[in-house]
Amino acid sequence: MKHFILLLFFALYMSAHADNQVYVAQGLVPTAGFLDDESFLTSFMEGDQLYLKVPKMILDKPMLFVCHSDKRRSHMQVVWSLLRDKILLKSQSIKSTAGVILPVAKNLTLMDNVIAAFPIEKNGGKQGSYCINITDLVLQQDIAWPQWFGVSFGKPISDISLLLEAKNLENEVIIKTRRGMVKYKSKVSVPLYFGFCALGKPIKGRRYDYRMGFINEHFQDITHGIQVNGVHNNRANISRWRLEKKDSDQSISVPLKPITFILSPEIPKKWRSFVKAGIMEWLPAFEAAGFKDAIVVSEVDSLSDWQRNSIGNNIVYWGRERYFRDSYHKEYGGTATLVTDYRTGEILKSDIFLNATRQNLENRYFTRAAPLDKRAQSFPFPDALIGRLFQCLAAHETGHALGLNDGNFGEYSYPVDKMNDTDWLGTMGHTPSIMNYTRPNNIAQPEDGIPPSLLVQKVGPADIYAICWAYREFPSKTSPDAESAALEDMIRLQDSISWYRYNDSQFEIIGPGRTDEVVETNDPVKSTVLALKNLERVIELIPGVCADQKDNARLIRLYNKSVELWYHHMRHVVSVIGGHGIHYKSINQPGRMFVPIPLKSQWEALDFLMHNAFNPPKWLTDPKFHARTRHSTFPDKVLEYEQRLVMELIRSSRLKRLEQMENTFGNQGLVQDYLGQLQFGLFMELWEDFGNVGRRRQQIQMTYIEALVGALETKVSGFDPNGQFFAYTDYSKGLLMLQLMDLKTDIEKGLKKNRNVATLGHWQLCLKKINTSL
Repeated sequence: MKHFILLLFFALYMSAHADNQVYVAQGLVPTAGFLDDESFLTSFMEGDQLYLKVPKMILDKPMLFVCHSDKRRSHMQVVWSLLRDKILLKSQSIKSTAGVILPVAKNLTLMDNVIAAFPIEKNGGKQGSYCINITDLVLQQDIAWPQWFGVSFGKPISDISLLLEAKNLENEVIIKTRRGMVKYKSKVSVPLYFGFCALGKPIKGRRYDYRMGFINEHFQDITHGIQVNGVHNNRANISRWRLEKKDSDQSISVPLKPITFILSPEIPKKWRSFVKAGIMEWLPAFEAAGFKDAIVVSEVDSLSDWQRNSIGNNIVYWGRERYFRDSYHKEYGGTATLVTDYRTGEILKSDIFLNATRQNLENRYFTRAAPLDKRAQSFPFPDALIGRLFQCLAAHETGHALGLNDGNFGEYSYPVDKMNDTDWLGTMGHTPSIMNYTRPNNIAQPEDGIPPSLLVQKVGPADIYAICWAYREFPSKTSPDAESAALEDMIRLQDSISWYRYNDSQFEIIGPGRTDEVVETNDPVKSTVLALKNLERVIELIPGVCADQKDNARLIRLYNKSVELWYHHMRHVVSVIGGHGIHYKSINQPGRMFVPIPLKSQWEALDFLMHNAFNPPKWLTDPKFHARTRHSTFPDKVLEYEQRLVMELIRSSRLKRLEQMENTFGNQGLVQDYLGQLQFGLFMELWEDFGNVGRRRQQIQMTYIEALVGALETKVSGFDPNGQFFAYTDYSKGLLMLQLMDLKTDIEKGLKKNRNVATLGHWQLCLKKINTSL
């Protein structure tokens, strides 16, 4: 029997060893069996109970506690501690190398917090370790994960909560469960994977700087949005991978360990080369930073659940949402998740999720590029074109996986005249960064003959610049002051190269550099004029590409996407009014951070909106195909977006920016002039055609009056900055009241002269609404 057991053990060992060799060859973390030396945690199951062996040697040493759920990756730094006859699991506040402490929970100054206490099992542990039962921790406990995007389970549903299996890997334990919970009013059993992972030696952190577009080590700690001008430099590290040169004395070297991504087997084979190409677009950026072959992408035939959820593997997933009926038409794109070492910002794991459907990629490209690319003038698009669109998506999400934020990189800086310049587009692209929500180039015209390959976004000069700043290594003898000065010199390149500048668009759109969904050139009005020419061509193409359909679903979908794009272009022009050019700076950099757009350009933008946004062309509002597909004026998407534009034009934040321009730059009466010109444009019929106010114009005028009345009635209690942001100043309220008084007078004069016009009821309703606030 003894010999049989030895032979069995040897056979199992050789089988595991052979499997590990396969995993190593495929770039995967090898799955070890039970670790005899117990240098890390080890798990085992007895029936439906899960036990953990905690070696004495790891007590009070920090490690990661992680949870993987669908597209979410939550994690915290924890320690195991001994207290009399119990083992405590404690989350830790973390001393960041940036010089601050990251709290276990917001507003708490605790250095640690007890998550759970476990009695020591009397007969479970070997000498030198403690055995505890952690079943309730993973099945029953509602754990407060620190990430704002973390997993909060709520009260578990015990009868559908299941402990499935556990696995011991090298310096890692993974636990597979199904957790019962209520989601969307349904009881569901959701797959959750918990893990404990060892933390290695910390890397040298790189300090966060708000002038560069990087995620920090604990993203939700740095608040964006309503701040003093929305910008500040918190003490933090950026999120970045551990990249170290193999030949440290060489200007360009391969890294000791490259950043490796594994393509999930679920990705259809015909798209894999495109996804890989999107990831590899970042290689030149790392070469500029001094690293050759910094990224490796591997394909595998299969992935176990353990490999997918191991801290050592970065997986590129093919989202399943695209195959579900309720999700098929939703605007899914992609996302990336980061697991970081909060001490330094080191990225330990990043998974990429590609969720966009072929249909959504086709719709977005059609509405922008169909007039410029014959391949997009019939459905379905060729695989080569769809693949290129997947490549663009993969490149964007890889940027997140490398530590870059969504934002606005160098927008409102490219010359509009370069959008039809083949040489420029080939070198610089039509937008400086793949991280911008610029989408395909729709500024070029068909007669320009731009190759379709140059219409799609790519990793651009701002991306290369950002990676250089974040990942460049310095010689070992470089002093901290010299390194800081060198990094500052790189940032100061933004003083002369405007497309290197980053600004955060999470809250207030304070200028054309903060809009999305359009090509943000240095002339928003001119670029919009060009884009609208292409949009008209798109709407002309819609019936033809829908001729083979048995219903109108595609036709309605493409029309709605076209109107939505029209709105984004108009919103881009709106951003000019009260808008600024943005250049984040340190306190000792010369010049202003926010430079008002010249008034001439602002008035030009307002005039453009009056003649285009609020007097839209018939090809947009009533295309020929509406005659056979419509039975009602509802829905009217154009009107819906026009109403939004009215609200944006009198938004309190815009008026406050105009107030600032009036006060600081000597533009006395600017706010009043603006409101007067806006009201004149929206109520032009009072002076030109009193009796002929169309249905859509009537609704726009009533929306304007209701918005002003609402602004005057708004009351903000207390001095909460968030509430004050949305409030109108008394100065603006006075001017809005004056506008309503003038409007009332003008309407009453018009009615005296025109007593029997068809629009008499409309004007009377306007007066009735105005009188409620006077």
